[in-house]
Amino acid sequence: MGDVDVLFLHPSTHVLTPEGEVVRYVAMPMGTFALADLLERNGYSTRIVHTGLKRMLDPNCRVENLVKTFEPTLVGIDLHWYCHSYDAIKLADCVKRCTNAKVVLGGMTASFFAEEILSSFDCVDYVIVGDAELPMVELTKALMSNREVSDVPNLAYRKGSTIKRNRRAYLASDEDLDKLTCSNLRLLEDWDLYVRLIHENDVLSPKLKTQGWLMIGRGCFTNCSYCGGANLAHRKIFGRKQPIFRSPEKVGEDLKAFEELGISCAYMDFDPYADRRFYYKLFELVRKERIDISSQFLVWSLTDRNFVHDLKRTFNPLYTTLTISPETGSDFVRLQNRGLYYDNQSLLRWLEMLEEENVPAELYFASGLSGETVEEFKKTMKLGEKIIRTYRNVVAASCNPLFLEPCSPRFLMPKKYGIRLKFKRFSDFYETYRCFAEGAVPSSRLGYDTEHLDESQIIELSGKFNDMVNSILEGENLV
Repeated sequence: MGDVDVLFLHPSTHVLTPEGEVVRYVAMPMGTFALADLLERNGYSTRIVHTGLKRMLDPNCRVENLVKTFEPTLVGIDLHWYCHSYDAIKLADCVKRCTNAKVVLGGMTASFFAEEILSSFDCVDYVIVGDAELPMVELTKALMSNREVSDVPNLAYRKGSTIKRNRRAYLASDEDLDKLTCSNLRLLEDWDLYVRLIHENDVLSPKLKTQGWLMIGRGCFTNCSYCGGANLAHRKIFGRKQPIFRSPEKVGEDLKAFEELGISCAYMDFDPYADRRFYYKLFELVRKERIDISSQFLVWSLTDRNFVHDLKRTFNPLYTTLTISPETGSDFVRLQNRGLYYDNQSLLRWLEMLEEENVPAELYFASGLSGETVEEFKKTMKLGEKIIRTYRNVVAASCNPLFLEPCSPRFLMPKKYGIRLKFKRFSDFYETYRCFAEGAVPSSRLGYDTEHLDESQIIELSGKFNDMVNSILEGENLV
């Protein structure tokens, strides 16, 4: 028996550039913290290692040595986001080469491609398909007592030459989420550095800012064309038909724990319902408990002024922002792609209201949307320029080419959304990120063309938008 029963490894994404290795996508799924804490409370010792962070601290760090130090019985590797496809498998292979530990993958990407992963990579013993709380506890219990895993819910695995999927299913409820603690960050090695680096692309990122991500709920009731976490994906992977929430009291406990850990800003990205009744209750609790923390709140639809007032009187203004993703400057294109629609005039009135309330805003646009042409993208350029020149409270506006997300509506129904898929299997994502890690040029970066734009055009359009924004801001700085 080693130092820990279950070791969680986060893969990050490693990109080899002419200047050397760069670690990208530093953020970890909050479910990893919840699982590690849940196992601890069930009597199993756990630890979390962020392998990207280890490489940043020491470029000579070897995962083999880390794993040997802990001698775990089970290693859990999160494969939630597709950008970790190569690095997660590479970690699994490393674990199997240097220990006798079993390896389990989890997360939405692993769940969606579970059968292909188990068929293609012997280094992966199990995949938990869907919610992982009860399955992870029961899998650990079975392995620690040398029992069969055939009754572990949501578990996929190899048996001989066949891939098995246990019939027993588990779908987390609101009550199940309330049994989780997502703020036990000390289970992560170097957690104090992690909370400083998690906001790697944040323009309001002075060295003193620290950030923690909140788990507020799961699921969505609508379908944005490009989103791998849309309602369609949750139905297909989890069997979840509508969003579930943790209680305001449990989220408040995590916010209080963040404050005690010295975290100055909570990242809040779960906003499926426009009435936001949950947040009015949460904000009231935060004020009652006098929790002193900022909030980077990502809204999925436009808010009213009452919500902005409530946000302002709840959170420390130092790092508090509202973030929104209009994606496009074309009402026509937005209507085709967003589940929660608003038009440009409503967006501009909302930004004007935020300026009156002195609340900073961040905006994210995209290229590669279904129905988008070069002419339609000019509307994105025009809207972006107007926003940057008009609203002083807009602290950031950027544009990124959309990547193809597994299980997104456009992945599942490419013809409906005018998409020509280049990525269809897990191996396509794996090979692309292998190329990035090895400094090679992949056959495709985004995984698709649209009916109007090829991949190179999509990337070029985002570049033009960002060049335009930078040119305006540099000109203003000169003045």
